[in-house]
Order: sequence, then C-alpha cells, then structure tokens
Amino acid sequence: MKYKTLRDFVSETGETIEYESYIIPDDMLEEGQLRLLDTDTSIVVPVDTHIRFLVTANDVIHCFTIPSLGIKLDATPGRLNQVSALIQRTGVYYGQCSELCGVNHALMPIKLECVSINDFIE
Repeated sequence: MKYKTLRDFVSETGETIEYESYIIPDDMLEEGQLRLLDTDTSIVVPVDTHIRFLVTANDVIHCFTIPSLGIKLDATPGRLNQVSALIQRTGVYYGQCSELCGVNHALMPIKLECVSINDFIE
C-alpha cells in the first residue's frame, strides 16, 4: 500500500511525507512478528490526538480496515472518504484490506503504531 500525508506535515520546501508499506514475506519474519499482518513500514500516529484518515484508491475498490479501532472505510477510485479516530492507548494495531479487490488481496495488511507525543515528534 502507498501512504501519503496531506497538509498536516509539510516541510519548508513544500514536501509531504510519503512512503510505501509492504507485507513481510514468510521467510523474512523475525521472532514475534505476525504472519500476513506485519509490514516493513508502519503508519505512526500520536496518542490522545484526533486523527483523520482520508482514504482513496487508484485501481479498484479496497477497504481500509483496522478492527480493534472500529475503523472500516471503503477506498474507492475517484472518491475521498474520511473517518476520525482518537486513540487513547499506545500500541500496535493491525488491519487489512477487507474487500475482495484482486489477486493480491490477502497481501495488503495495515500496521498502525500509536506512540507518545514525544516519540512522535522525534
């Protein structure tokens, strides 16, 4: 999956934060990592802060789902959907695409890390 922040974090040169996140293959998993859920890059958000997720898709309908946070939002090409969250506990939250979106549907996990505000600023 490809993630991009919008206006909230813009550098002095006008650049935004953008990164890609991929599933960790079974043969590269380390002790404690979850098969089919762990990714090489996480979404990192601060605790006790209102977060707004803006979700869209480039190709087919996907579904941005993090069940433990109660978030399930369709990602539809040509549409911009949003949902808000206030996470009050630090930790790692896992989700995945919950739409039958194609051949790699099972390989689209989401890993969100909620950290203290000081850790987030660093």
